[in-house]
Amino acid sequence: MRGFGIVGVMHTPLEILPVDPGDTDAWIAMRHAVERHDAPGEPLTNPALTRLGLLSRGEYHRFERLLARVGDEIVGDLGLELALQDNQHLVEVHLRVHPEHRRRGVGTALLAHAERRAAELGRDTLVGYTSDHVEGGADFDRSGPPFALARGYEVVDQDLHNRCDLDAVGEEVLTRRFEEAWTHAAGYELVQSTASAVADDLVEGIAYLCERMYTDMPLGEALDLRPADVDAARIREYERSRAASGQSQVISAVRHVATGVVVGYTFIRVDPGEERHAWQDDTIVLPEHRGHRLGLILKIANQRQLRRFRPQMRYVHTWNAEANGPMVDINTAIGYWPLNRVLVVQKKLA
Repeated sequence: MRGFGIVGVMHTPLEILPVDPGDTDAWIAMRHAVERHDAPGEPLTNPALTRLGLLSRGEYHRFERLLARVGDEIVGDLGLELALQDNQHLVEVHLRVHPEHRRRGVGTALLAHAERRAAELGRDTLVGYTSDHVEGGADFDRSGPPFALARGYEVVDQDLHNRCDLDAVGEEVLTRRFEEAWTHAAGYELVQSTASAVADDLVEGIAYLCERMYTDMPLGEALDLRPADVDAARIREYERSRAASGQSQVISAVRHVATGVVVGYTFIRVDPGEERHAWQDDTIVLPEHRGHRLGLILKIANQRQLRRFRPQMRYVHTWNAEANGPMVDINTAIGYWPLNRVLVVQKKLA
């Protein structure tokens, strides 16, 4: 396979190569080694989903996946996510280095490659994510922030990674909070789905809510994330992509009865073959409909739907802006606890 480059790492040649979809075992093993070291106890990369990701092609995003190799050993990898319809100034960077090969220049070489690639593509902003400690959280690796800051990246936002243990949530407490929330939500109705595609009468409303995720959620002022254009066709493309990857979705929406407007929704993703960990995605309520406890209703209803859909499911993970006090309060009320703080780091190319 033709390499993108060879650099010196302590006098040992390091190659940066595209990941070969037909030869992924060692690459996935490297990723597992990183995950066990950096986030002990957390779920590991799903091998089937990861391999399928190498073959996926989408209209709205493109992914470039590279590995770093010294001799026959894979010592790190680099993922570049490129939006194709909006935010075309941006490259989202995912970088890993095997724990036994850190502080030898591997990460520096991969990050330099990412910056060169961004410049080649005419993109001037790189964004990445790195783990920091939160009081009472898990003992995750914290070498990422100083690495990023030393290479010219600045912290532009921070999220909380929270996890809910569904077995530990008191059903009586949830029922009381759910019923009390509905006393503030007269005139709204709950609509739920576990289908691979949402109903036609919901898709336009959900597309609009997804678009508002780019403008309504609290963001750091320096984070250069720009508005997106999300329509029904884009939602259908996302759904096709998830279905092709074997992923399932659990969705709850709230509709204003008098107008028929979908005013809020929440979405949980379940990966193929996974029966313990699920992943919370968007949750949003339109500003003009806030104050009716709709966010709390959505989150409780969707967690319950998840348990009906996947009875053995134990944990739900969510990430939300630490500055988003109302969502933090909702998560706390329904049993989420912080695992770690995720720092969003950004670099503007000259």
